[in-house]
Amino acid sequence: MFQSTTATTIPKDKRATTKEDFNQMASSTLVPGAAPFLLQAEDVETLAHSDGFNILRNHLAEHYDYGFCCSHCAANPDALERWLVIRDILHALLVPIVELFDRACGVASAATHATKLEDLEYAFTGQSRSAFVWIQCFLSAEKERDWCYTRGCPACVVEHSLDSEFTIRLLYAACLLSDVHYPFTIEGPTLPSFMFFLESVQRAVEEDVLFGEGFLERMQPKANVTRDGIEELIHQCLELDVVLSQPSSPDGATPASSAPASPVVGPCGTPGIKIKRSRMARKQMSLQLEEAEWVECMMKQVWDTLQPVVDAGSLDAVAVLKPGPTVTVNEVPAE
Repeated sequence: MFQSTTATTIPKDKRATTKEDFNQMASSTLVPGAAPFLLQAEDVETLAHSDGFNILRNHLAEHYDYGFCCSHCAANPDALERWLVIRDILHALLVPIVELFDRACGVASAATHATKLEDLEYAFTGQSRSAFVWIQCFLSAEKERDWCYTRGCPACVVEHSLDSEFTIRLLYAACLLSDVHYPFTIEGPTLPSFMFFLESVQRAVEEDVLFGEGFLERMQPKANVTRDGIEELIHQCLELDVVLSQPSSPDGATPASSAPASPVVGPCGTPGIKIKRSRMARKQMSLQLEEAEWVECMMKQVWDTLQPVVDAGSLDAVAVLKPGPTVTVNEVPAE
């Protein structure tokens, strides 16, 4: 995805890492020609006052390669700096989602004991499962994971944001999630809300030759679904963490003495509480009773039909109930 040939590297002392540097860069950020995402002056001011974002930029300056590939190294220093600022914004937006997904994989593996990656989704339900599967499919491509971690040429990283509907969708959802606290991140200075970046994304998509003006309107509902699913995934991961953190017995089985008594079934299997039947259950019970009465009536009719008709007035009760045996004698003629 990203071109690895490095031709130009911005010295660390030339990068915008202080409030004064950001203020000097504000006017040039509005000039088109480099990054497809343009920032307003007030947005740059917001970033300049964010301790968390400045700490992130210093961290990236120390540990990330700021080299530009041959296709982008010819740009002027101001243009290169714009690439870097947008790249750092992308890093702040996308990396937390990847970390959340990796954490969700660990929790799902512990909860399901799944041996296949495609079985991890069964640890989650509803929207969170849909979001988990969507991110899993997206990150299965190595180039997309590299993009989320903003690896490689900063300009190539920024340009890849408009590579497909899926990258735009994830980026848009990440902006919506920028106000959500990720419980798996280290406590400390927080990053600012990047809701302002939605306007930059919208402008870049509308001006893009491939997507145009009508694309974002069709994509927004999908991004909202992804945003809701990721937020639900956070909650379900926390719930699974609580369940998995509960202590278990040494032999892996919960002793009967420590198990709480069931409120429904007693020691002998008898009901402990009354459960109100639903309307359907009551209807089925009524039909069963009617069926039993009908069967009983039919059996009685059959029994009456098979019994012989006896004149009870001419016989005593014993004869009626138990008729006596009869003997037939045939005489043999004399010789």
